[in-house]
Amino acid sequence: MKVLITAPSLDETRNVSGISTVVRQIIEHSSRQFVHFQAGRGDGSPAGILWILKQFTLPFRFFFSIRREKPDVVHINTSMTGLAICRDAALVRAASFFRSRVVVMVHGGKYSSIPFISKTLERIADRMLRAADSVVVLREAERDEFVQRWPDLKVRVLPNAVSTGDLPYVKHRNDPPVVVFLGRMHKSKGLNEIVEACQKLHHEGVEFEFKAYGDGPMRNLFVGEMERLLGSSFEFGGVVSGSDKWDKLAAADIFVLPTEFEGLSMAMLEALAAGCIVVASDIPSITSVITNGVNGFLMAPKDSEALAATLKQLLDDRDAWPPVQDAGQATIRERFAIEEYVRKLDEIYLAAVGDRN
Repeated sequence: MKVLITAPSLDETRNVSGISTVVRQIIEHSSRQFVHFQAGRGDGSPAGILWILKQFTLPFRFFFSIRREKPDVVHINTSMTGLAICRDAALVRAASFFRSRVVVMVHGGKYSSIPFISKTLERIADRMLRAADSVVVLREAERDEFVQRWPDLKVRVLPNAVSTGDLPYVKHRNDPPVVVFLGRMHKSKGLNEIVEACQKLHHEGVEFEFKAYGDGPMRNLFVGEMERLLGSSFEFGGVVSGSDKWDKLAAADIFVLPTEFEGLSMAMLEALAAGCIVVASDIPSITSVITNGVNGFLMAPKDSEALAATLKQLLDDRDAWPPVQDAGQATIRERFAIEEYVRKLDEIYLAAVGDRN
């Protein structure tokens, strides 16, 4: 079976997109033949005239890619945001011209959980989803929401997964403790809240180091603020990939993700697998993985005071860490292993082909 699959750049050194991470793992662990079609702006790439022109030509390039490759399944990765919906609706339409079997996988986005502000955008999303042979979401609650909004839609659930084959499980304690952020540096990830929480902890004399990895539109502002605030106790390591990424996570103690909205964060799953204690927002996509106080800690989103209080509690009581770290790693092994993910994805592909036949 040949699958044409969309994603931003798969080069880990240039792109920290969770979708790209998922697609890299699919290609690496599946026995199917995959052809990658690049769709989506890379981190740090300006949305200038050249980028805009490429968006206009994208459906035509996708059309000719399908014509050339003749895939059995077209797998379109999207998110419920305005730009992604408009872009990927055009790609679904191009695939429909060839009567291709289409799987649309939705990786979160704000319109997964809130009403559309535009009726036109809602109609575009409706046509895109209904044209697919299968729609895949990341959580059970998200499937219920989709079925309620789009009755009779074929929706399946497939949470993200991580590969733990070469993962170091030996943990140690840093002195002072190391807090880490890894991912796309965008305002929605709670970077302002991280700065405010670290400022509060620093003024209270709490000792810790903070390390950040990734890229995105808020990189310069975030890095500058953290360097000014923490000085030598802050380190920015840029984009990390492969074994280097796992080493950075395994060497840290606490992973923070005070995000405003999220699909199912690959960075969070990787941090759990690496033995970090996760402190993340109390939102549905996070609570589908994290049970407060058991395998991680939850805080109100966009609340720097809550983030600071949770971090202070953890930094003051390091003896409480080991059971939470063990439970986090067990969560990954039992629920988010890549081998089971690939098996279920293959079932989705086969069902799409079978249904159309």
